[in-house]
Amino acid sequence: MLKSNPCAHGFKQRTVVAGRPVETSKRIDRYFELARNIAQNSPYGKIRHGAILAKGGSILNTSFNKDKFNSFGSRFRDADRGYATVHAELGCILGMPRSATTGADIYVCRINRDGEFRYSKPCGMCHEALKHVGVKRVYYTTNEGIVEMYKL
Repeated sequence: MLKSNPCAHGFKQRTVVAGRPVETSKRIDRYFELARNIAQNSPYGKIRHGAILAKGGSILNTSFNKDKFNSFGSRFRDADRGYATVHAELGCILGMPRSATTGADIYVCRINRDGEFRYSKPCGMCHEALKHVGVKRVYYTTNEGIVEMYKL
């Protein structure tokens, strides 16, 4: 049985919102396979994230994490955490009109060097930025190969 405790994965808690496991569908599986392919483009070695922004069955944008300063993200990041970089989630919403992001879903994955899914719940900065632009639901991978979701 999967624990719903957000700290059960052994990492520092990212947000106070606990995700719940969801049954996957062909669409969700397809989105996560695409997110895995996107994540492989990330320049980070061990921490490679990919994200898909979708609405109404259509993919609106994709992104992976990059080591570049992001002024939009810095509005949502605690000053003691260092400067804000482009996380995969932020890359998906940057430059998108509010009409596109409002009510959209985001699918976020992290992969290891072997391409296996790892825990990828959005950090506090990304959580607040996604909420700010009106994203409705966040789907993310876990270390156990389960997809979890929470509503914003």
